Amino acid sequence: LTEDLLVEVDPVAVSGPGTTYYVSATLGSDAKDGLSEATAFETLSRVNALSLGPGDRVLFRSGDVWYGMLWPKGSGTGGQPIVIGSYGGSVKPVIDGDGYQASLLILDDDYYEISDLELTNEASHLDGSGQPKVEVGFGGPENNEGSGEDVRFGLKVVAATRSLSGFEFSRLDIHDIYPTPASSNVALKHQGYGIKYESQSDLSVGNIFTISSVLMDDLLVSRTGHYGVWVRPLGLSGVDTYKHDDFTLRNSRFLDTGGAGFVIVKASNVLVENNVFDGTGSHLDSRMWQRGSGLWPFDSKDVVIQSNILRNARGPLDSYGVHIDYNNEDVLVQYNYSYNNEGGFAQILGANENCGYRYNVSVNDGYRVDGIDGAVQDGRIFNVSNFCSSGGGCSSTGNFLYNNTVYVPNTFSPDIVFKAGSGETLFHNNLIVVEAGSDVLQTDIASSGVTYDIERNLFYPASLFSLASALTTDALYVDPKLRLPGADDPTMYKLLLSSPARFAGAFVPAGRDYFGLLVESGVRPHIGAYNGNQVLGPIDVPVLAPLWRWLMVVVVVGATGLVSMRLGWVGGVAPGSTVGRILKSDRRRL
Repeated sequence: LTEDLLVEVDPVAVSGPGTTYYVSATLGSDAKDGLSEATAFETLSRVNALSLGPGDRVLFRSGDVWYGMLWPKGSGTGGQPIVIGSYGGSVKPVIDGDGYQASLLILDDDYYEISDLELTNEASHLDGSGQPKVEVGFGGPENNEGSGEDVRFGLKVVAATRSLSGFEFSRLDIHDIYPTPASSNVALKHQGYGIKYESQSDLSVGNIFTISSVLMDDLLVSRTGHYGVWVRPLGLSGVDTYKHDDFTLRNSRFLDTGGAGFVIVKASNVLVENNVFDGTGSHLDSRMWQRGSGLWPFDSKDVVIQSNILRNARGPLDSYGVHIDYNNEDVLVQYNYSYNNEGGFAQILGANENCGYRYNVSVNDGYRVDGIDGAVQDGRIFNVSNFCSSGGGCSSTGNFLYNNTVYVPNTFSPDIVFKAGSGETLFHNNLIVVEAGSDVLQTDIASSGVTYDIERNLFYPASLFSLASALTTDALYVDPKLRLPGADDPTMYKLLLSSPARFAGAFVPAGRDYFGLLVESGVRPHIGAYNGNQVLGPIDVPVLAPLWRWLMVVVVVGATGLVSMRLGWVGGVAPGSTVGRILKSDRRRL
């Protein structure tokens, strides 16, 4: 008896017959062949002189440090990329750009997999004799003559003479990226970027170049003068036909970037998921731009931004968890946790088509006050604008804001603003709770140049909202009975079983809620970002005083009839000092 066994696997890059080169700053020598750990090369210059091909690998010794610009030459293929990484330990090798324009440059080459490196670049752009540090062959006005004086990068990918494809960057630590402009040009001090993807097209001579198929995974980008990662084509302004394509950013952290963490300009098919953006628009260093949302797309298409944590954005303008800039099409912001962002939670600018936010949780967003610390706009929970490149503004079609849960503390009072001329906006099933003792939350809902579809939003308590009449359509003003409003924990914004927001929403298309739970078609959804069956808790139990404790009973009924039950407690001597224990857990099928 014989059987044929068919096993399907995802396609992966296959190492070919390429050559592996080893590089050690402490044990190597450029007089050696570089073909083993014992005969490793020593310098970046020796690596930069190689002509690499498909399947080749360049490995840097763990813990060693190099100064200068790594500029590998040559391209791989889809099945045999060029690999750059490390060997000999877990400590990442360091490439200190030392004032060159980039720590790592890829120019007109493609199909690279680069991982396990640390990149930094803030030293002077001048050498010991006072001359700019430049690499021969990288220059021209479009590249700032190759100098790091006025602009600086950790990693730069440039398509100057052809389109490029096939990049995978993983486990890179990129930090402290700042240029060193002259005192007469100090306004450029913020132009330090973690990663930039730049194409240099010239429509006048028919040169159209793009970058495609890029995966960024498990990056750490911190302390940059401006953006963490920037996707930007040059020479294609006003042309919608050509875009960078197929970019994925996942499982990465952006900490204290001077501008936004990720800026997506003129790109299509972009996925941003499972990342943490914390401290964008940072004021940590005087060289920083000091303004920026967690991320934002501009003039882009088919963008999904989901399951990210967006915290502590700062700045006098923008500086939302995510904002949708203008000229976009089909941008979906879903399943994100937005916390303590100065500008606010959700912003949609003009000339957009089918863009919006659904099933997100926002806590403590929008504390900015116009006129304070240079701010030119109050914080806003929701801001729908007609802003675009046209002085008269641009309307949008298909804006949507639905099933978002928003909590506002009593320490500030952000606005809700839908501007005149902003076009179409659907506003359904949003749950907004303001803490007692807050100032009244103001709303500015224009009536000209707009079309609204507004219903089944919950505002609590009603006394803390000054609602424009358009927002009152079929609205609710009851306590939604959240688990623990005010907590910095999205699970505490689930609805209790007794919540009047359960099964009270308007019908909208959605497959899952913030927590991954099913939103069934034909069944009226809950209001807010949670669509499950949380039964109880946490519930305060005074009998346990003077200790601060809760009992927690959780009963969840699954779609298949499986019932999960858990009884436990959390407690401590004061709020914020907690311990816990599961007392009983069981599962039964109905």
